[in-house]
Amino acid sequence: MKGHGRVKVLLVCENELERAGLSAILNNDREISVIGEVSALSEAPRSAEQFRPDIILCSYHEFSAHTLKIAEQVAVQSRSGIPIYMIFLATFPGDQVINLLRIGRCTVLDRRISPAELIAAIRVSIAGYTPVKDDVVGNLARASVALKGSNHSSREHLLSLTRRERNVFELMVQGLSNPEIAAWLKVAESTVKSHVQGILSKLDVRDRVQAVIYAYEAGIVSRPPQRESQK
Repeated sequence: MKGHGRVKVLLVCENELERAGLSAILNNDREISVIGEVSALSEAPRSAEQFRPDIILCSYHEFSAHTLKIAEQVAVQSRSGIPIYMIFLATFPGDQVINLLRIGRCTVLDRRISPAELIAAIRVSIAGYTPVKDDVVGNLARASVALKGSNHSSREHLLSLTRRERNVFELMVQGLSNPEIAAWLKVAESTVKSHVQGILSKLDVRDRVQAVIYAYEAGIVSRPPQRESQK
């Protein structure tokens, strides 16, 4: 968790009863505090400027170009200040999910998620990860490549990676966590963390989900490594 205190959450939910339920769940956790509530997604950028949240939690039923526009506005604000993570709760997010993930620091979770899973997702986001199932990321990335084709121009950025960064990147896009990568490469976890930050910066991506999409579009993803512990 962040060292400066409780994680600040801005709630965006049209339904007042649902908003009250989410607020009660989050405020019941001693490390999370709901600092603001709005009913319309269009209010999110202005409210983000006012409340300075760490997380914007949106219970949103329809995904459209408007959803992406708002997420992009928040992303622009985030780049010029403290990073803001957006978590959308939805049942059927539709085809816009891949575009939402491209923005970075955005994810979509099933609105039927349990309270414990929601709390965990917030903690994972604050830790610098994007809470989304690996199979979802893979399927979305493959769908993106199938529609657009492999983006070979993306490979140019890979040339800036050192050999060690390339090793870390290949393991990272397979879904391995920092501790797993550290164990695999037999290096310190702090070293892996430093490499990951360097990779994100050089590839101009904001988080691991964008890195996975990047890897698929560049056509560099291979089969997951077979670990010795697996049969």
